[in-house]
Amino acid sequence: MIDPITQDIMKLYLQHQGLPPELSPTDQQAFLESESERIAERIDNMKIHMQDQVLRNYMRDNGQPPPYMEKVGLINQVWAQATDFVINEEIYGQLPPEMEAYPPDQESPEAEAERDRARIQVHKSDPERWRNPLNCEDPIESTRRLMRLLWKDKPSRFQYYAVHLLAARMEDDQPYPTSTEHPLYPSFTSLLDERVDEHAASGK
Repeated sequence: MIDPITQDIMKLYLQHQGLPPELSPTDQQAFLESESERIAERIDNMKIHMQDQVLRNYMRDNGQPPPYMEKVGLINQVWAQATDFVINEEIYGQLPPEMEAYPPDQESPEAEAERDRARIQVHKSDPERWRNPLNCEDPIESTRRLMRLLWKDKPSRFQYYAVHLLAARMEDDQPYPTSTEHPLYPSFTSLLDERVDEHAASGK
């Protein structure tokens, strides 16, 4: 069975690279699965490499390992960077001529929007994507209203994570609090407080 991340990569590869037309449909599917699994494996290897590197650098600079929540923040950040790096190189490595007219640091609005969509698609199967809302779709207004109902007195940083946590749980068909009396309300509040503290400690 193909894991969800590989399935997401297959969709991106199909959209942006296409398949060798000389292959039969069966061989095209095998090629797509093989390439997507290769890219997924490269992402996993890059995550391990970058995680080890950032934790070594922290130890070198601070003389001790990072506190737990800061460690989680560092790892989440480099995992997202690893995914973006490999996807950008593997999927977007061959730019069409009309995109090559833009300097490396200046993408067309269409290309930037497409990269954003691709990043969101790759992270869509990650239940922890709310921790880095750049990897999430914009929450709909009804989700924002629920967030304000639950945590209207919380600071903006808390609410920023809260609305994306609710949206992720809804998208994943997972339980979430619907009122301040809901059994999940305390645990969600604690989880969000931890994420805010993590951001305050690491800046990420």
